[in-house]
Amino acid sequence: MEALFGVSRDCRSKGETLSMVGILRLAAMAAALLGLASAVLAAPRPMRTFDVRSFDGRSVSSDDLKGRPVVLMFLSTDCPHCQETAQRLDPIYRELRQNGLEMIGFSLNKVDDRDLREFAVRFQASFPIAISSREEFSRITGVSVMTRIYYPYMVFVDRQGVIREEHQGYEQAWFDSLEVNFRAAVSAMR
Repeated sequence: MEALFGVSRDCRSKGETLSMVGILRLAAMAAALLGLASAVLAAPRPMRTFDVRSFDGRSVSSDDLKGRPVVLMFLSTDCPHCQETAQRLDPIYRELRQNGLEMIGFSLNKVDDRDLREFAVRFQASFPIAISSREEFSRITGVSVMTRIYYPYMVFVDRQGVIREEHQGYEQAWFDSLEVNFRAAVSAMR
């Protein structure tokens, strides 16, 4: 413990705190453990059922989507990153939808159907977008409500209803090459 955290026997006996090196080592270990927790969470797992109504009245349920690859986009309509992502992905969605892909947006901020319609028009999102909540996000994905998430939160679900891949807004490299990465994730689900 002394070598690992930078604490000397004398320091501990006097009740002093960890050295700066010790604090940094402890922080690195915590980050590594959190990384392992994220890796466990990202393992394939079944998507839970849902039944939502989009702002334009379309009913979308997980049962209706069985046998099709699905992308769930959890977003906040006032998030610039979500706005850009919706706009960049819609042409690809329209192209791949002809081959069976479905994509559903779930707005997690407080909005009404009029706000969702404005979002869809302004950012050219032709995929259905429904009002949702953080609790519903957790129920559908199996991600704890206590886990911090970053928008947009993309979930790729294969034809068997299994979550195969997830990406959050903080993954700069993934979103920098969004179109290529999105196509690769969808291709892997086929």
